[in-house]
Amino acid sequence: MQRAKKVVIAGDHKQLRPSSLGFGRLETEGEFDDDAETNAALEEESLLDLARFKYNEVLLNFHYRSKYEELIAFSNYAFYHGRLMISPNTEQPARPPIEVVRVKNGVWRDRRNEAEAKAVVTLLKNYLKTRTAEQSVGVITFNSAQKDAIMDAIDEECAKDRDFALRCGREWNRKRNGEDIGLFVKNIENVQGDERDCIIFSLAYAKNEQGKVVRNFGWLNQRGGENRLNVAISRAKEKIYVVSSIAGSELYVGDLQSEGPKIFKKYLEYAEAVSAGKKELAHQVLLSFTADGGEAAAADASSDFTSSIRDALVKCGYEVEENVGIGGYSIDLAVKAQGRYVLGIECDARLYALSDSVRDRDVHRKEYLESRGWKLHRVWSTDWWHSPEKEIERIQKIVGAFS
Repeated sequence: MQRAKKVVIAGDHKQLRPSSLGFGRLETEGEFDDDAETNAALEEESLLDLARFKYNEVLLNFHYRSKYEELIAFSNYAFYHGRLMISPNTEQPARPPIEVVRVKNGVWRDRRNEAEAKAVVTLLKNYLKTRTAEQSVGVITFNSAQKDAIMDAIDEECAKDRDFALRCGREWNRKRNGEDIGLFVKNIENVQGDERDCIIFSLAYAKNEQGKVVRNFGWLNQRGGENRLNVAISRAKEKIYVVSSIAGSELYVGDLQSEGPKIFKKYLEYAEAVSAGKKELAHQVLLSFTADGGEAAAADASSDFTSSIRDALVKCGYEVEENVGIGGYSIDLAVKAQGRYVLGIECDARLYALSDSVRDRDVHRKEYLESRGWKLHRVWSTDWWHSPEKEIERIQKIVGAFS
């Protein structure tokens, strides 16, 4: 680094920190003992932490991995204060992007849940048979013991089912354009940097043999444990299955000091709401991470303006939804036809409330949303108040061209 004119240090302090396992203690020579800056540096866990302490940081806030906003929205609110720019869905999939698979007979024993491991194998078998475009898949567990239980269950099923064995054999080391997209089963410590089209979580937590939910959250109780959860829930491109033996309502974490278990409970509640199609409930879980509802300033900036456009379009017979999206980039109005959004309409007053940067507001935002499949049209307030009829005619022509 001393040889460079400039240095860029990239990382995410909301994901896994370096492990102290296997690290020795760094002993310093006597000449450094009075160097306060050197001593402070040695106390940091990583170069990224040290750099954040000393230099300004820039957030790379455009999110591209997840096809559906539900897959990343929880991380956005829980860990990034809603600052990630996430494109609203242009259309909804036939099934929710997050599905919770409940295991009724799961038991927590020796940090394993054998019933849940078998449920993961059943789910994996079905997914490999029914996927439509050779999507990649990975399995994430919350401890190494459950990872071993799932690997054992896969081996047992492969021994009994030749078709499943052949499918797994093809899947383990699959590559696409030189990139590893093969099936994996990993515990949370080893999954950072991976991504797959579909992710299957095995939470493993369940009632013990005495029928009591033991709050043995392991790494979740440790400092930075919540970052491991963030890694786990942000690996999927298209689908997340949460295999769980308990409901969010069964977890009592109010008396715990660590943030990890509290965020974990909220994620389980969020996943259950998305899985059940309860969008408003899922949104309320997200907003529980914000001090004032998170959207008040931007929503109030143009409510009358937006409502007047919506009402005019509805009178013309269009199906129109307002404030589409739960990420950093919601669409003021969206015209819907045949189950998909054919046009997103942005109102200038709200855009000015959302961003102080002209480039972000007028260039990056538009390019990002269009790259995610949106067709956009902006209505300027001055044009609307001068001639609303002309603006409606313009929108009708655009919708006709895209429909």
